[in-house]
Amino acid sequence: MNGHTLLLFQKDNNPDSRTWTEHENIILAVEAIIAMYETRLAESHPTRGHIHYQVGDLIGFIGQCREFAALVYDQMINAYVPKDKAWLQEKIVTHLRKKLENQNHINDGTVNGHQSGKRNNRGF
Repeated sequence: MNGHTLLLFQKDNNPDSRTWTEHENIILAVEAIIAMYETRLAESHPTRGHIHYQVGDLIGFIGQCREFAALVYDQMINAYVPKDKAWLQEKIVTHLRKKLENQNHINDGTVNGHQSGKRNNRGF
């Protein structure tokens, strides 16, 4: 399930803090959550040049919100399926883990397990 996604967010008990965002898929929704957290950090610490945080801090941010949920379109049933905070937190951890793995492949000169810039015996 990686369809159109609506994020529903309420920061605190104030109903005016309710908002929602719309994304083409869950990956873009996860990236939006990360960007939202980083924006809040930057606003909280405007004099810092760089923002550093642990994944646990991001997960905690989601957990502290009054509401944080997603509605993800499932083409098989032609309906939106509700997802809770725990599901979103899991998706964020998985997404960041994949990004880190991809970054490590780039840093060690490999792409998808193959050495970049090297030729095989066939001259490719």
